[in-house]
This record gives sequence, structure tokens and C-alpha cells, in this order.
Amino acid sequence: MRFVRDVSGIAAVELSLVLLPLAVLMLVIIEASFLVLTQHQLDLAVERTARLVRTGAFQQEANGADLSGYLRGLLCGSGVRLYRCDALRFDLVRTATFAVKQIAPAYDASRGDWAAGFGTQLSCPSGGSVHVLRVAVPVMRPFRFLDFTGQRMPGGQQLLTATAVFRTEGYADMPCA
Repeated sequence: MRFVRDVSGIAAVELSLVLLPLAVLMLVIIEASFLVLTQHQLDLAVERTARLVRTGAFQQEANGADLSGYLRGLLCGSGVRLYRCDALRFDLVRTATFAVKQIAPAYDASRGDWAAGFGTQLSCPSGGSVHVLRVAVPVMRPFRFLDFTGQRMPGGQQLLTATAVFRTEGYADMPCA
């Protein structure tokens, strides 16, 4: 009877029952916050770069340099970024219309990896034409069950993508290096 009435140590048992789920919940919240912040940072980089291409400042500022390298530099930016710049892939494609079917996917769901040919197209921007800028980068995922995009990559990574579709202003065409 004395054993049933003894409540010493009950706080330690309750703490152990609550602490593990609380710690997992906190880690999932941290990872979700990281993914949302990384996606936002990627979206902003694509938006800023698309604006430079749209206005013609992209080619003026490139000043004859390698357009692919210059575009990568714009997308990576300066300062702290939450994705690996060397893993970043992008396509800048000139299209005839705003039709969505012309936008090449970055992810191949059947293989669970990069789509074949993604990251190899770089059309020289020209004034008054429609362009598609699609950027993708894989990021690490400690908790794989928390899947935001359904684009799981090998090595426990998830693919984040950002796309901008726009018509460039009517600037004079400039030569591409």
C-alpha cells in the first residue's frame, strides 16, 4: 500500500513522456522554417534577376562577360544564402507565348532526380520577347516526412524551384558573349 501512495519521481516520468515529442516538434518547426526561408530567398533572387533581364540591365551590366556565370552570380547574390550556389541549376529560355506547356520541368518524378536537360538552356535575352527563368536548387532535409513540394532528391535532399515568366521591355538587342 505504501508503494501505491509514493509519488516521488512522478515529475521525472511525466517530463520524459512530454520532452521527446516536444523536442521532435521543435526540430520539425525549425526545419519547416528553414525551408520556407530558403524558398523565400530563392524566390527573391529569381525576382531580382528577372527584373534585370526584363529591363535590359542584365546584358548592360554583364558587359560581355559569360552570361551563365553572371546569371549565377545574380541568383546567388552577396551575403548569406541558405542554399549551395554550386548546386543551383537554371534555364533562361525565350518562348513564343506565355503558354505554360513551354516551361521545362526541373524535376523528373519517375526517377526522383533532375529532369534530363534541365539547367542547360540559356537563350540570349532580346527586347520585346517572352522569357522563362526557372531556377532549382536541392537543400538538405533531416526530417524527410515533412515534404513541402513532393520533389525528393537523392541524398536526403528536397528540390526547391522558382520560376518567373515575363515579357522584356522593348530595348535594343545586345550581343551575348
